[in-house]
Amino acid sequence: VFKAIHIKLDKVFALKIIAPGLAMNEHFIKRFETEAKSLAKFEDPNIVRIYDLRSHDDQWFIIMEYVEGQTLTDKILKDGAFRWLEALPIIKQVLSAIGHAHEAGIIHRDIKPNNIMLNEAGKVKITDFGLAKDQTSATNTISVTSGGTLYYMSPEHVKGFSFIDARSDLYSIGMTFYEMLTGIVPFQNINSDFEIRESIVRKEFDKPRSINPAIPADLEEIVMKSISKNPDDRYQTADAMIQALFEFETRNGIAGEIPVLETVPAPSPLIQQIPVNKPQDKPSEKISDPSIAKKKRHILPLAAAVIIIAIIAVVVLQGEYFTHSASPVAQIREEVPQATLAISSTPASAWIILNGDSVGLNPLKIHPLNAGQYALMISKKQYQVVDTTFSITGDSTLDMAFTLNKKEVRQEPVQSRRTIAGKKTKTVPVFASLMVESDPAFSEVWLNGRLSGKTPLRLTDIRPGTYKIEIRQKGFESYSRDMILVAGNHQNIGAKLNPLSGGLSVIKDPRSAKVLVDGKEYNSQDLAVLDINNLPVGKHQIEVIHAGYAPLKHEVKIEQNKIYTLDAKLVRVEGNLSIQVRPWGSIFVNGQMQESSADIKYSMRLPVKKHDIRIEHPTLGFWQKTVQIRDDMDTNVIVNFTRQLEILIEARDEQNNPLGAEIIIDGKNTGQITPGALKLRIGIHKVGVIKDGYASQSGEKEVLIDTGMDKPVTFVLKKIQ
Repeated sequence: VFKAIHIKLDKVFALKIIAPGLAMNEHFIKRFETEAKSLAKFEDPNIVRIYDLRSHDDQWFIIMEYVEGQTLTDKILKDGAFRWLEALPIIKQVLSAIGHAHEAGIIHRDIKPNNIMLNEAGKVKITDFGLAKDQTSATNTISVTSGGTLYYMSPEHVKGFSFIDARSDLYSIGMTFYEMLTGIVPFQNINSDFEIRESIVRKEFDKPRSINPAIPADLEEIVMKSISKNPDDRYQTADAMIQALFEFETRNGIAGEIPVLETVPAPSPLIQQIPVNKPQDKPSEKISDPSIAKKKRHILPLAAAVIIIAIIAVVVLQGEYFTHSASPVAQIREEVPQATLAISSTPASAWIILNGDSVGLNPLKIHPLNAGQYALMISKKQYQVVDTTFSITGDSTLDMAFTLNKKEVRQEPVQSRRTIAGKKTKTVPVFASLMVESDPAFSEVWLNGRLSGKTPLRLTDIRPGTYKIEIRQKGFESYSRDMILVAGNHQNIGAKLNPLSGGLSVIKDPRSAKVLVDGKEYNSQDLAVLDINNLPVGKHQIEVIHAGYAPLKHEVKIEQNKIYTLDAKLVRVEGNLSIQVRPWGSIFVNGQMQESSADIKYSMRLPVKKHDIRIEHPTLGFWQKTVQIRDDMDTNVIVNFTRQLEILIEARDEQNNPLGAEIIIDGKNTGQITPGALKLRIGIHKVGVIKDGYASQSGEKEVLIDTGMDKPVTFVLKKIQ
């Protein structure tokens, strides 16, 4: 992007040009045309304006409005996080502009701080519609996965959905708002793109107040709602999010209720089409003098030629910088004179709202400003709002100064004194008081449709009258009642909110599978169908597990008074088991004979879990072991009954002192004394020790003699009293 001067207009513009190395790339040219067409669909004061799209010698460029200022990224890197009062008017301008784009059928798809510029007057200009998608066009084929900046991409954009809607832009605005308020995005400790994508799609973000405690809690709620994982849980339109911000301002006494005003598109300052009007026919002029008629016959062609040359000159000069193919005749219109507005107030640092848009804190100077009539509001906490209109003419400066009046503050106690002539004064109550509690706590309290706070809530200065009170909490049925508050009276209200609930029915195969809901196991009692009632409304994580089967994990959304049915047919997972017996033997798996007198390698498929393997030989004995089958590797078992291994057998007393005891193997006294090393054939053997005056605490032991044995067989003998 180059800063350029239009020589004939002596005006600065921006020229956006495709880099020479990419000028022949059809993808980049398509993005370039997309941006130009998107911006040409509408004109908004907060979106950078486009004046023309041209190509010269295969070099494409867009002629755009030049913005003197810096991007939000530059400002955050330089100054850190915005104060939340500074961020509010900026994000509202962004929402207003993107809302107008959405109304025109355009989705930006790459909103981020680097694409939002802020001029010196605090006015927002949104740039770079190169990834925009025209919802009104059936020929738009740009994939949503082909672009976008990862930090600010919505979960549905990250997943690669073939279609995203306006709510994806609102997510990106919410993430931009998050960074403005905290100075960072919630991916600071994540290194890989894969982990960032996982975080966007599945993990909960740190709340802004955990980074910047100065952010109001109800403003944090707006930010977190805007970056909800599910598009249905976000604001559905830009206007809805703007309204939420205005309600926040009203609750906090910043600006009161400010209407969202339509922005009237301004005409393009460069190109104006010249209508070609057919000259009206005039009565024919009677020529009586032949010489004059002859002269006129020579003058008319000459005049026509002069006019044609003049028109060609205008077209050539116009085309020198801007070619407009829609009409053969175009002229450069003169610039509209711009005005300057200066606003101050006593006290200062009041919010200035112009035509419904917050433009900053005074004192401030706004330039350039189009001539016309404007609605002006000046708002400061604890002061009365100024609401007026004014007109300003072009090429002029208007200085406006206001003195703000303080609001009346009610004093405690909430009673007034009334004096009656000739009588003593007495106290007359003028307000009522109210205490509201709820289970669960921190529920919203609404009086006559206005949010008054969260429970437990005490209000001491309510004017007497009839009120409708509502207590609301997400996931619970609302409490509602009408009440009459009397001056001087105090009223307590306690409400227990019933959870909104639905049901879940899980059809299990195999029927013995376990069911966990949000990590809690439910007793399925070997049922083919598990019914769970009174599950809270909202999202729940379901897991169905069974040994030898791949676990099924599923997220369900429970709705009020509805039953969600989940068909949980698990997929069996198997591994390979190979058994080789020497010289031969019968193979049993989990008590069932698989092969009789096997003398060659035997293989079979088994579910992935632990299995009991037993090998029997009629004279050489038997071998038995529990084996874990895995799906990522073969399990091999080799049993050689002809092989002998040496084991160490020892005996100790209760004080761990070594004892000499006779060793018994398979019921026979070997004649050896502990500690002693013996060679035994592979397989299961009964091993014991005896000593006069002592008794073995464990008695005989069944010991598997197999490869990998590295510990002695130890017996503890207790002295007989």
